Amino acid sequence: MKSRITAFLLIIGILYTQSLVPVCAYGEFPIQTELSTAVTTTALPEYQDWLSQWQEQAAAATGNILLIPGADETGMNFSWYSQQGGTPAVQLDSRPDFARSSIFTGKSAPICRSNGTTVYFAANHVAVKDFLKPGLTYYYRYTENYDPAGCGWSHTFTFKTQDTGSFSAILTGDSQIGASGSIPADAFNWEETLKCAVEKAPDASLLLSAGDQINYKSDQDETGVREREYAGFLYPAYLRSLPTAAAIGNHESKGTDYQFHFYNPHSEDGYGATPSGSDYYFSRGNALFIVLNSNSRNIPAHRKLMKKAVSSHPDAHWRIVMMHHDIYGSGVMHSNRTSANLRTIFAPLMDEYEIDVVFSGHDHSYARSHFMLDGTAIQYPGSTVTDPAGTAYISLGTSSGSKMYGLASPRQFYVAERTNAPLPSFSILSVDSSSLSLKTYDTVGKPYADTFTIVKTKARSNPLSSIKKAQKWKKTGYTKSSFQKLKTALSGFHRKFRPTGADAGADKISRYFRTAKDPLSYYGYAAGTTEALPDGFSTLLDKTRMQRVSITASDFLTSCTAVTGAVKKLKKTSLKIKQGKKTLKDGAVLTLKKGKKLRLKIKASPSRYKVTCRSGAKKYVSISRKGVIRAKKRTGKKNTVRVTIRFQNRVIRLKIRVR
Repeated sequence: MKSRITAFLLIIGILYTQSLVPVCAYGEFPIQTELSTAVTTTALPEYQDWLSQWQEQAAAATGNILLIPGADETGMNFSWYSQQGGTPAVQLDSRPDFARSSIFTGKSAPICRSNGTTVYFAANHVAVKDFLKPGLTYYYRYTENYDPAGCGWSHTFTFKTQDTGSFSAILTGDSQIGASGSIPADAFNWEETLKCAVEKAPDASLLLSAGDQINYKSDQDETGVREREYAGFLYPAYLRSLPTAAAIGNHESKGTDYQFHFYNPHSEDGYGATPSGSDYYFSRGNALFIVLNSNSRNIPAHRKLMKKAVSSHPDAHWRIVMMHHDIYGSGVMHSNRTSANLRTIFAPLMDEYEIDVVFSGHDHSYARSHFMLDGTAIQYPGSTVTDPAGTAYISLGTSSGSKMYGLASPRQFYVAERTNAPLPSFSILSVDSSSLSLKTYDTVGKPYADTFTIVKTKARSNPLSSIKKAQKWKKTGYTKSSFQKLKTALSGFHRKFRPTGADAGADKISRYFRTAKDPLSYYGYAAGTTEALPDGFSTLLDKTRMQRVSITASDFLTSCTAVTGAVKKLKKTSLKIKQGKKTLKDGAVLTLKKGKKLRLKIKASPSRYKVTCRSGAKKYVSISRKGVIRAKKRTGKKNTVRVTIRFQNRVIRLKIRVR
């Protein structure tokens, strides 16, 4: 470990001598193009020791079994490759001798996947449902060809289940095995990161990997590069005990291997699908996790998945989304280009479903946003926030150090904190009934970012829902003064917050996804642009790139409270006009003889306000303040005179014909 720390400090030291950046655990570092820890890793003595084991096991590591979270804490999914098909099965018991074990069988999908040494012909998937209990250690082993009369089982492995009241998870971004040019070096660094993470969070019940598990993008892979990279990702023994939920990165999006290695829960509908896989969701205790395939730009599909997830867990205290693309990140490579374009797709969905936090990767640097709501950055003081409005977006750094980039300049208005210190990093997520906390470390266990905590004391609510509802109130039914106060409050809110309104650009991005008219072209889809979309294309993009709207939490609360307060103080009015027992409605036609009069009964509330009555042609028809109509001159059969009765914002107009 000491030599490993020395190697990492050497990288920082090189940067320090180049630019006089202060050496610290985390901060902003001027990486000119790209940097990798593999440069120093291969010189470490412990790497050389590790390499001999890797060379012996790498060919088989592609087939290593992977634990994936089940639909809830009572389930677990298992997935692995084998060289022959059959009836895959997993044997589970809370006792190491399997004396009272249960056997769960699954399905085998035919494949032909090579890592250049070994060819695999079956992807095995087994789901365990409604079986696991909290706070236990489970022993398991597996076989690709179960036979009740006898079969060959694997070695025995274990995993632990956590209590449902609280839990912790390890978060990693962009392990991207192979990106440095050395699969073994990246695999070594990935394993070292997991080792440090497990030491920091020994009771972690989940690993959340935010995409780009591997590097090779092409779906044409005659030499088996992709599966060799998967061997590096699957190599660490920690993954035999730590359920892994992974997002689909852009480097996985074109290949089909992801869907064979990962057997994800609630993915059967195929919402948000690309060749690699689709959206899915699962729950843990009081938290709902939604994992989106951000390579898909199909808004209706993502909305269906999110609606289904939220509807199935209406009481979830926390709503957490993970996807690969960091739509509010700060890396120089993507944050102002491809990721910004995808903001139009995903940010409105986070607002719509009131997501607490979004975890992502893609830019290989850490960034935490202010709480974002409709493209406005709501700035809460400090790093512990109670009952915030909006969604916090957190872009995770690289977990292997295979590829590290610089930060965008200038720093975006929505960024609360960022660092690209050239070290692999990981985060620990801790969740209980009242708080969600994130601690981030580098691979030698030093803090890599400020501790970030959300405290929740009340049910979630989107304040924009109240604002939008207030905008729909019609002035007709309320007193002038009370409705004017609402208009003033709404005007003050809009001036500070600047809502975006409809976004035709987002509709085009979604509707033309993977067609000849697709305005975007990254990740091999269609023929649009890989640069930022032009000004005027999207109202949300224009707001976040040109207007850059920020508001302090106190100003936001004051503005929202002014609107909701004005709504509560709206004073209703009523106005009824009767001719005898008949109630007259707006536009009613009355006929009178010349020289006659008609007394209307006007009832208005509140009574302290005045009713005004006016005639449109007094020489034909007059009306008194008390509602007495006098027919003075004939109008003719086809002509009428309009009589207007006003009370505050209510108006009733009558048509009078004099014969």
